[in-house]
Amino acid sequence: MRPCSRRSLLSMIGVTLPFGLGAGASAMAGAGTPSFTLSFRPFEDSVREAFSARSPGDDSACRRVEVGESDLVRAGVQGCHNDRPFAGFPAGHLRIVRTGSAPGPLHLGVRLYVSTVEIVATKGPCPEHSTRPLDFSTLPPAPILS
Repeated sequence: MRPCSRRSLLSMIGVTLPFGLGAGASAMAGAGTPSFTLSFRPFEDSVREAFSARSPGDDSACRRVEVGESDLVRAGVQGCHNDRPFAGFPAGHLRIVRTGSAPGPLHLGVRLYVSTVEIVATKGPCPEHSTRPLDFSTLPPAPILS
């Protein structure tokens, strides 16, 4: 039998520790601490909820809605309007005015960073604002910790 060097012994402990002890430690800790799951909320549901409590004269107020991380949002969707009916609004009645990224809510010490868009409900396409059509259903769902 070949003698073990200190380096091989430490690397064996380093490889074994995360797999062997981690499972037992998480099983013991899992009994008393609540766990959380990662789910995704569709963008259409978020928009529908954001505009559900609006009053009749409150069409111009911005609503901030979380979306998933995507190249489309990073490239810039400011000034886009819905090109087809979406979340109960006819085509051309929703316009994205701003995008951003912000820390989401803290849940059991874990915080997700989320992308956001601010949306305005309009009475239709605005000739004074240059907008371009966008299929809002292509925006990804927002991650939610629960």
